[in-house]
Amino acid sequence: MKAKTLFYNGRVHTQADRQVVDSMVIYKGNIVAVGNRLESDPDFKSYSRIDLKGRTVIPGLVDAHTHFYNFALNFNFVSLDGVDSLGKCLTKVRKFAAGLGKNSWVLGNGYSPDRFRTRQEPDRLMLDKITGGRPAFIFSKDMHSAWVNGRALEIAGISTRTPEPSGGRIVRFVDGTPSGILREIPGYGPVIDRVPKPSQRVVDRCVKLALEHAYKKGVTGVHSFDGPEGFTYLADKAQVGKLGLRVNYYPHESLLGDLEKTRTTYGTGTDFFRIAGVKIFSDGALGSQTALCFNKYLGSKDSFGIEVASTAAIQKTIRRAGRLGLPCAIHAIGDKAIDNVLTAFEKTPRTKSGARHRIEHLQMIRRKDLARVKQLNVVASMQPSHCPSDIHMIRKYWGKRGRNAYICRTVIDKKIDLAFGSDVPIEPLDPLAGIAAAVRRARPGSRDVFYPEQRVSAVEALHAFTVGSAVAAGQDHCRGYLLPDYPADFVVLDRDITRIAPSRIYDTRVLATVIDGTVRHLDRTLRW
Repeated sequence: MKAKTLFYNGRVHTQADRQVVDSMVIYKGNIVAVGNRLESDPDFKSYSRIDLKGRTVIPGLVDAHTHFYNFALNFNFVSLDGVDSLGKCLTKVRKFAAGLGKNSWVLGNGYSPDRFRTRQEPDRLMLDKITGGRPAFIFSKDMHSAWVNGRALEIAGISTRTPEPSGGRIVRFVDGTPSGILREIPGYGPVIDRVPKPSQRVVDRCVKLALEHAYKKGVTGVHSFDGPEGFTYLADKAQVGKLGLRVNYYPHESLLGDLEKTRTTYGTGTDFFRIAGVKIFSDGALGSQTALCFNKYLGSKDSFGIEVASTAAIQKTIRRAGRLGLPCAIHAIGDKAIDNVLTAFEKTPRTKSGARHRIEHLQMIRRKDLARVKQLNVVASMQPSHCPSDIHMIRKYWGKRGRNAYICRTVIDKKIDLAFGSDVPIEPLDPLAGIAAAVRRARPGSRDVFYPEQRVSAVEALHAFTVGSAVAAGQDHCRGYLLPDYPADFVVLDRDITRIAPSRIYDTRVLATVIDGTVRHLDRTLRW
């Protein structure tokens, strides 16, 4: 694409008051004009022209909740996502392990007992039989539990005598020996800390694949919640201009000491990598039954989930981050965890920078607590693709309380700012699928709609993946819209998702992805 380019004869969603025009003009990576019939404007006579032929242009899609670095590394793992039985999982792991060196770790992710046709919890003994003496670490689909083998437990020093970790859990057999299932970071952390770091060559290859995938899905930016390795890698790539994706980064609270030493404040960074806040975990997840709830999980004796961080501990972190002007993005899935987080926000001063706190997931919330979210000006960062994926588990473990889960319609009606994401690698990095999930609240092809009164429109879902993401990171003054002086981050679609049946959104094709005026993905049907 040339530096001076005029697009015409399309449907350009500017996102400003839902305005749709037919033309957009780009000059050196920035938008200089949007409007109608600009191809007739003499001011743009010298511009190269591209006929959109009725196709749709939207702002670049920004996933507001990812673990992008982790997602990239998964290209080097065995994936068990979607596998519907424990036996099939073991077969995949066995084949994967057989191709590894004798001293290699067997790494994987995606197993989910609740998605097996017959629910069966795995254990270390099963892995011991198929991993050939290699240590194994496999994340559950929600990444709040890990399935490890005996060799991995031995390396980490976890045994019958190991005490229960605060904020985590070691699942045990009747005799007290670890079963091989570890819950939350305090539970599986001692094992994952012993996993060798991948080589630079492996990481580069994986990140390249992750970027290619992102471009094909129309993703021009992400908000990423990775660990220290991801922080360093992505920052270094951005420093030399080789990141290729706009990243708002939220370092884990464990890195606060480093941020304090370097006086890293809100917005530190570049156009492609900036520090936007601090990530905190308050509880676990539904699938692992570790999301913290007021009422116990149905079918359990006394399980209410896990309080990963107390309200007092959360308050302390909020205050520390606030001294740097950094807001907090706090993981809270269960209704009790959300209540704890809101209490922590209420007891701490707002950041001097004016940056907005966020609640990540906001999965099940008491309706009365929405007024607190609004009053505190907290952004609701939600992941619509989780909804159809979780329907079965919500009904099984939360029952009628499920009416308070994924209440996106109510959040919008309460005028709470909403940002959408995927939580990749837990759900696919695919904003269009996320939009379809928000609009349908059902699995593709299924008529089982989860509380249909909570559906949102495609216009609203698109807003949450563009303007909503920008608002969440304090960037709506320069991101999320297709307007003059905004960067040329945009996506061309083969159809207008706001004017078609919801079921057809899944089939929408991304024809082009442009970041900062540079074409990152171009469908073979286009000739630019």
